[in-house]
Amino acid sequence: MLLTLASHAQYVTHGPVFGAVQADGAKVYIRTTKPQQKIDLQLSTDKAMQSPIAFTGITSQQRDNTVMLQLTGLKPDTRYYYTIKVDGKPDTITGNFRTFPEVGKAGDYVFVTGSCQETENMKVFDVMPLHSPYFMMHTGDYTYPDYQIKRDYANSMDTIALSYRKRYDEKVMKQMLYNVPIDYVYDDDDYVGGSAGRYCTNDCKMYMKDGRVTNEMFADTFPELWRRHVIRGYEEYFPHYDLADTSEGIYHSFKMGNAEFFVIDRNSAKDYPHKDLFTYNKKKRKWEFTPPPGYSLFGKKQMDWLKEGIKNSTADWKFIVSGVPLNGACKKLIDGGLKIQKMHWKGWFGFHMAWGFGQYWAGYPEERNDFIKFVGDNNIKNLVVISGDTHHSVMDDGKNAGLPELNSSGLSVSTTELAKYLKLIGNLTSAYKFKKIWNKGGIGISEKTCKNGFGKIRIVGTEYVEMSIVDEDNKTISTMKVPFTK
Repeated sequence: MLLTLASHAQYVTHGPVFGAVQADGAKVYIRTTKPQQKIDLQLSTDKAMQSPIAFTGITSQQRDNTVMLQLTGLKPDTRYYYTIKVDGKPDTITGNFRTFPEVGKAGDYVFVTGSCQETENMKVFDVMPLHSPYFMMHTGDYTYPDYQIKRDYANSMDTIALSYRKRYDEKVMKQMLYNVPIDYVYDDDDYVGGSAGRYCTNDCKMYMKDGRVTNEMFADTFPELWRRHVIRGYEEYFPHYDLADTSEGIYHSFKMGNAEFFVIDRNSAKDYPHKDLFTYNKKKRKWEFTPPPGYSLFGKKQMDWLKEGIKNSTADWKFIVSGVPLNGACKKLIDGGLKIQKMHWKGWFGFHMAWGFGQYWAGYPEERNDFIKFVGDNNIKNLVVISGDTHHSVMDDGKNAGLPELNSSGLSVSTTELAKYLKLIGNLTSAYKFKKIWNKGGIGISEKTCKNGFGKIRIVGTEYVEMSIVDEDNKTISTMKVPFTK
């Protein structure tokens, strides 16, 4: 018994985490107890590990005792089992993952998505594997290092490395990642701070003064070094796909079967402070929505990349993946918040709603309208949106949003009741109708309970994409089908 324990110990402290999966390969992140340790990852299509192929590497002290292995020469749509040796000694961690189908091949493919992890409740990660996903698409706030570590965590590569150790040490999720690959784009709180732009964070303060509601908005700058560190950390510690332009952000694309994914970075080029979105009308004594010319969230370089990519894509299905909702109908929530901006209850003020939803693409009408026009002018079909950030999970078939969109957030958060409250506020004030924003239900809309959850997407050949919201108890809350258009 002692010999068995001695020969099979756990030397791997974090990972393996599989990412950048393709039909013929993948990347793997592994961290060990100390640097300069030889990693031998053996793969086999046989669970008994017959005739394995090996990939080796050495952990680096300069990269927090980690190594990123590049797996090549694999077979498409094939499940590979693996074992790991560290300095020739077998590690206890084993698992398996599946390569992607051949590019262009139609089939029946499932992946899962979600964002926002900050509590101990990790039940969703027990449920996700039950759906046999090819991968998980994480849309950000993958822990909240801007407050769970410290406000200036991005000032040092040591704390950047710590932020990835924390991500890969999430209870339950880390076991899921032994068997389910992941792609990821950071959002604001795992970038450098809430509502952050390229070089500034944004905040607001709302309070009563002399019997009147007072709203203040702030835009604090941060060092350019922080941004460089965060992008470098993603490059070094996440098994990522090739990045289009790291001077602009971490946006990227990849293909799986007859689908192509375009993952965009909301922190790339938001140069304007968020406070510039609103101006105060002294005569009317209220705030108004007045975005200045050129006010953009994603920026010209990234939008040109996205336009070119979807226009030239030969995939049957094209997915845009964003950290924030792209739904243009959220403008109704900005307008609704302005209508009730003088309302307040305890610590909540009506202007909170206008300010908060102004951070999403509806708050950037010039950039968004230009893109929607581009899609129409070029007759781009079968375009679907996946998004996160909101701490609610809702869907729209495109009639309101402009494009079919699944907004899935609240993987592990203290409350997922936002949609429920937004619907209630709209009903009580007649400021808007929630079904005119998200018309296919969701958590807090389709039923009263508001639990953590995730999105499930099923691609069925050239027939349809089925999008579902599933809660932490594996209950499907709402489903919609997006039919294929020839």
